Amino acid sequence: MTPQLLPGRSAAPLLLPDLPPRPLPRRRRALAIRTLLAPALVALSACSGLQPAPEAPYPSRQTVGSSPVTGRGPNPAPDKPADEAWLPGWGTPVFRDEFDGGLSQWTVRDHGTHGSLSYDRAVISRRQATVADGLLSITGERLPQPAGEASDRHFVTGYLDSADTFSQEYGRWEMRAKLPLPPGRSQGIWPAFWLRPDGRATEGEIDIMEAYGTDEAAPFGLSTADKSQASLHFDQSGGNKAMGWTPPLTGLHTEFHVWAVEWTPSGVAWFVNGQPYKTVAREDHSGYAAAFGTGAPFHMRLNLQYGSAHWGYPDPADSDVTVDKAVFQVDYVRVWKYDGG
Repeated sequence: MTPQLLPGRSAAPLLLPDLPPRPLPRRRRALAIRTLLAPALVALSACSGLQPAPEAPYPSRQTVGSSPVTGRGPNPAPDKPADEAWLPGWGTPVFRDEFDGGLSQWTVRDHGTHGSLSYDRAVISRRQATVADGLLSITGERLPQPAGEASDRHFVTGYLDSADTFSQEYGRWEMRAKLPLPPGRSQGIWPAFWLRPDGRATEGEIDIMEAYGTDEAAPFGLSTADKSQASLHFDQSGGNKAMGWTPPLTGLHTEFHVWAVEWTPSGVAWFVNGQPYKTVAREDHSGYAAAFGTGAPFHMRLNLQYGSAHWGYPDPADSDVTVDKAVFQVDYVRVWKYDGG
């Protein structure tokens, strides 16, 4: 994800038209309900002479798969670990957001304080990043009237990062999400989960997940309707990089999938739904050490951009080409520390 934030050039805040209000967050506490009902259920079972059913196996989201570069991966966890996020070789996360509350672990960007993205066709607004029912929603919506200094931004969208709250060198980053890319109606919509160094200490960039909406006529003869891309940028030229595509993913825009990256001193490996699909070894590229071997910590970025010079821009008016509303839903973000093992 090569575009960078540009400083705002206008002293006056950008006024956006009012959009329909969103419902207040709700979160059902299943565990609390079970705890309250447990004594009554035990008493009822004793009176009836019925025996409780055996406990079902603990459902693990992890599947077999390890990287030949990092030597690690989401291998099956033992039955019913104390923490479902525990992973062999990694332990428990040092950062996690299950989106059960607010967004205190993130900086939520806004046009008035953080400017805009280069070659974007949307205005960034903090109100487009919300939490409800255990999900982060980054919502892109068509504006009634275009905004921006050139009146070329026809959408409003959300952007958040952890630059002021959490960063580290090496580790494992994981996100479970559903992407807003209905085939044939998502031209120019660009959800991403990526890493950049604090203070732009290097020009390195790790794109954990980027996915591109296109119209029915896929650019370059490549359909992106059922896949996402991983990239390792050695600088910000846009050309000096290594990249790879996931295998086809069923229900990319209707189901949740898990994307992860492992970055160790030996290289970088990408996973989707627990399976490795791309690796880059340190020794494979001359620019690797300057970008990823300086000791600089990297922070996370989550955003929904509109417009790519490579994959196309959203249609400014036609909702059959670019939908009026797109919601990038994130179930969780978790990060594990590399312990040097």
